[in-house]
Amino acid sequence: MADREIKGVIVPILTPLNSGETVDKNSLRRLVNYLLDNGVHGIWVSGTTGEFSALSDQQRLASMETVVDEVAGRVPVIGNVSGPSTQLSLNLTLAVQEMGMDAVAVTPPYYYDHAQDELLDHYRYISDRSGMPVWVYNIPQTVKTAVAPETIATLASEGAVTGVKDSSGAGELLAQLNVLCEQGELSVLRFLGTIFRVTSAGSLGAHGVIPGIANLVPAACSRGWEAGESGDAETVRECNTQLIVATKIQRIATGGNATGASFAGMKAALKLMGVLDDDTVSRPMRSLTAEEKQRIPAILKELDLLN
Repeated sequence: MADREIKGVIVPILTPLNSGETVDKNSLRRLVNYLLDNGVHGIWVSGTTGEFSALSDQQRLASMETVVDEVAGRVPVIGNVSGPSTQLSLNLTLAVQEMGMDAVAVTPPYYYDHAQDELLDHYRYISDRSGMPVWVYNIPQTVKTAVAPETIATLASEGAVTGVKDSSGAGELLAQLNVLCEQGELSVLRFLGTIFRVTSAGSLGAHGVIPGIANLVPAACSRGWEAGESGDAETVRECNTQLIVATKIQRIATGGNATGASFAGMKAALKLMGVLDDDTVSRPMRSLTAEEKQRIPAILKELDLLN
């Protein structure tokens, strides 16, 4: 599987939870099929949108096993195995080694700050000891440390990493990495965690996008990416309009943090659509109140997602 093309829209899939915060495997299977039926090109499992940092390794493994089984080879699957130390990340990497995923994604270790020489060792160690394709998951706003473009280029030149998801929100990092890859003739997959560059990321030198909002509007994301690649301006405008509307779901909550509000909004909407059985999010994040949920049907009707 590792040799097939990875390009386009990879969805950082939500982790449906039961009220006791265990993985709801049946809902997860329905969500996988909802995404694939709407044309997405891959699935990123146990990531930030999947609330991985709030789940035990057992629950993360359950979500990855379920996704790989339900996808059944139809699209690439990348599993996030990040942990607060190199060894803990490696342990989870070794646990998923035989699952059949196309790659694993790893952030820098979190809690402590880390220097670039430490990050070089981090990724080399995991790659050398697992033999799996490794992606750099660059999300400094949650793990404190950004992986510098020069560090990624060095690792790519050694074959230690094969891809990068840049969720930093800093476009200059991707631009610098593009230049380094061009100058060094390096082959590394470059993806952006983005919403409003879904339709234009290809023109920025990215091989694809990993947008959380694709859990709710996978067709708008997959069609938007493909339209951007083919130069179909009319479809690009249509899909961007849908993305703007869809983000209203992420801002319904009047309390709690913005990240939790996004997850809660999408889960509540997908429950109303019949994809999920429960809209639980991991504490201390909170689900939407009954009053907040009253705003969802109008947004789904605007998106033509409510029968």
